[in-house]
Amino acid sequence: MMASVSQIAPLVGESVPGWSEDTVKGFVTKLPEGDRSPFLTFVDDFARLGARAREVHDEVKAKETSLEDGRAALQADREGLVVERASMDEARSRFDADALKLATERDEVSRLRNELVGAKQELALREAEVRGGLVLEREASLKVLQEQILALERQRDQLPSEVSRRRQELLEEARREAAHVLEAAQEQAASLEQKETELALQDVGLKRRENKIRVEEEVLRTRQRNLQEDARQHAKDLLEEKETEIARHVREIERLRKVVSGQQSELDELDALRQVTGDDPEKLLHDVESLRAHNKELDRKLQEMRSSQSEGDAKELREQRDALQRSLDAAKGELFGLRQQEEQWKLSVMERENAETMRVVLEKHKALLGSAVQELRAQVDDLIDQGKEATAFPELTRMDKELALRIPTVPAPALSALVGDLQARIAHAEEGKQLHFSKEVLQLFVGGLAMSRLHIFQGISGTGKTSLATAFCAAIGATCTVVPVQAGWRDRADLIGHYNAFEKRYYEKDTLQALYRAQTEAQGDMLHVVLLDEMNLSRPEQYFAEFLSAMEVSQAKRLITLMESRPASGAPALLVDGRQIRLPANLWFIGTANHDETTNAFADKTHDRAFVLELPKHGPSAERIARPSDRVTWSFDSLMHLFDEARRKHATHVKKLLSALDSCRLTKILNDSFGLGWGNRLEQQMVRFMPVVLECGGTEALALDHMLATRMFRDGKVTGRHDKRADDLRVVEDALNAFWRDAKLGDTPTSCLTAIEADIQRLERGG
Repeated sequence: MMASVSQIAPLVGESVPGWSEDTVKGFVTKLPEGDRSPFLTFVDDFARLGARAREVHDEVKAKETSLEDGRAALQADREGLVVERASMDEARSRFDADALKLATERDEVSRLRNELVGAKQELALREAEVRGGLVLEREASLKVLQEQILALERQRDQLPSEVSRRRQELLEEARREAAHVLEAAQEQAASLEQKETELALQDVGLKRRENKIRVEEEVLRTRQRNLQEDARQHAKDLLEEKETEIARHVREIERLRKVVSGQQSELDELDALRQVTGDDPEKLLHDVESLRAHNKELDRKLQEMRSSQSEGDAKELREQRDALQRSLDAAKGELFGLRQQEEQWKLSVMERENAETMRVVLEKHKALLGSAVQELRAQVDDLIDQGKEATAFPELTRMDKELALRIPTVPAPALSALVGDLQARIAHAEEGKQLHFSKEVLQLFVGGLAMSRLHIFQGISGTGKTSLATAFCAAIGATCTVVPVQAGWRDRADLIGHYNAFEKRYYEKDTLQALYRAQTEAQGDMLHVVLLDEMNLSRPEQYFAEFLSAMEVSQAKRLITLMESRPASGAPALLVDGRQIRLPANLWFIGTANHDETTNAFADKTHDRAFVLELPKHGPSAERIARPSDRVTWSFDSLMHLFDEARRKHATHVKKLLSALDSCRLTKILNDSFGLGWGNRLEQQMVRFMPVVLECGGTEALALDHMLATRMFRDGKVTGRHDKRADDLRVVEDALNAFWRDAKLGDTPTSCLTAIEADIQRLERGG
C-alpha cells in the first residue's frame, strides 16, 4: 500500500504546493485504523489512474510529436513542390488550411488533456480537505470522487480510442490531401511536359514545313526550268504577237507619213515667206548686228559730244539716239520673228528626215519579221513531226532492244547452308573493308525476303542499314537501284516519273526503269532491289501508296498505271496495254529509316505490310571470314522454290504454334485490355516467314520473338501508350513468359521483354 502512496505522492506534490511524499505518508498514518484500508485502496486506485493518465499523456505527446513530424514532412514536401512548380500555390493554400484544421484538432486534444489535469487538481484539493479533518464529509466526498473517477476512467478509456480514431482520420485526410496534391502536381507536370512537347513538336513541324516549302520551291523552280512550254501554242502566240506588232508599225508608218506631209506643207509656206520678204534669216541677223555696232558708235560719239558741246547739242544728240534706238528695237522684233520661223523650219526638216529614216527601218524590220515567222513555222512543224515519230518511253524501248539475251544464273544453295554462304559473301562484298552481320540477323533477313516485298531497316547511324542492302545485292549478283528519297515527295510521280503531254514523252525515273528492267528477258531470273534511302524523309503513305495497295492483291493484278490512255505509237513491249507496268515478283523495295525531328513516323498501313528489321550496333569483328572463290548470280526461281519447300515442310508445326498462341492467355489480355488481335495478314506473314527462318538454322523463339516485337510490342500498340499503367504491362509480361514456358520455346523473348521493360521504366518515371 505504501508503494501506492509513494506513487501518488509526486502527483499530489505537482498539484498541491507544499505537499510532499512524507506529508502524504504522515497523513495516512494518522487516519483511524478502520478508515486507513479504504483510503489506501482509493489511493491505490488513484495511483493506477494517475499512472494511466501519465501513459495517456505520454501517448498524446507521442501522437502530437508524430503529428508534428507528419506536418513538418508535409510542409517540406509542400515546399519542395512549390520550388518545383510555382503553379502549386493554390494546392499549398489548401494544404495550409488542412494543417490549420489539424492544429485545431490538436488544440481540442490539448483542451481534453487540460480538463483531465484540472480534474486531478480538484481531486487533490478534495483529498486535502479530507486530510484537514473533514471526516463527516468524507463518505460523500469519496462517493463523489468515485463517481468522478469512474467518469474520468470512462473518459480516459475513450480518450485513446478517440485520439487514435481522430489521429487516423487526420492522417488519412492528410494522406489523401497529400496524394491529391502530388497527383495534381504530377498532372500539372505532365500537362507542362505535354505542352512543352507540343510546342517542341509545333516548332519541329514549323521547321519541317519551312524546309518542305523551301524544297517545294526548289522543286518548282527546277520543274519550271526543265518543263518546256507548248511549242505549238507558243508559236501561235508569237505569230499573233508579231503580226500585231507589224500592224502597229504599219499604223505608225502611216502616221509618220501624215506628219511628213504636214511638215512639207510648212516648208512650202516658209519658202513662200522667203520669196515675199526677199531676205533670208542670215542676212537679217547680219543687219541687226550692224545696227547694234552703229548704235554703240553713236553712244560713244554722244559721250564725246557731252564733254565738248553745249546743252543744246546734247539734246539734239539724245533725240537722234532715241530715234536710232527705236529703229533698233523695231529691227530686234523683226529679227526675233525671223529666228522663230527659222527654228520651226529646222524642226520641220529634222522631223521629216527622222520620219524618212523610221520608215526605212520599219520596212526592213517587217521584212526580217516575216522571214523569222516563216522559219519558226518550219521549226514548229518539224517538232510536231518528230513528236509523232518518237516513242513516249525512250529508255524502256531501249531496254527492249538491248536486254533481250538472258543473263546466266546459278541455283541458290540450300537454305540450311545459305546463311553461312551469304555471310561469307557479304563480308567481302565491298572492297577495302569486311562487313560482319550475325547469322541471326541474316536468318531473319532471308525469312523477310519470303514474307514481304517491302523491307524497312531501322537503327542508329552506323549500324549498316544501307550496307546490308547493297552488300547483299553485290554478294548474290542482284541489281540494286539506289533512290534517295527527298523531303516534300507527295505522289508517285516523284518516285517513278511523269508524262509530258506536249512532248509526248514520259520522264522515266530510276525506279520505273528498275521495275521494267526486272521483267526483261535478260534479267527476269535475277533478284532486283530498289533501295529507298532515308525512306521516311517524306511520308511513304503518300508517294508509295499505289505500291502498298498493289502488294495486297495477287501477282496478276499488281499493276501501276502510268498514263490515262495508250500512246499513239512506240509503246514498250512489256507494258500492259501500253500504259501500265507490272510490279514484278523478283523485285524488293528496301527502305532505310532514321527517327529524328526531320523524319516522319511510319503509319500502320506501311508498318503492317513490311518486314521490319532493327539492326543492332556492332563493333568490328575479330573473326576472319574466308573470301569465296567465285562470283555468282543467284536464280530467283530457285530461291522461290526453296521458300516453297520450307513452307510445306514446316506448315503443320507452324500452324500448331499459331493455334496455341491464338488460344493462350496472352492473346486474351491483348484483345480485352489493349484491343489488339492477330489478324489474317499477320498469320499469313508468319506462315511464310517462320518456316524459312527455321530452315535457315534459326529457332522458333527467334522468329516468333521478332514478329511479336515488330508487330505487337512496338510504340502505339502495346508499348508507348499513355492510357496504360506499368501494372498492365507487367500482366502482359507474365502472360508472355507463361506462353513461352507452355510452348517450350526455350530461349526467352528478348526483343519483346526489352520493349516491355523500357516502357515500364518510362511509365514509372512519369513519362
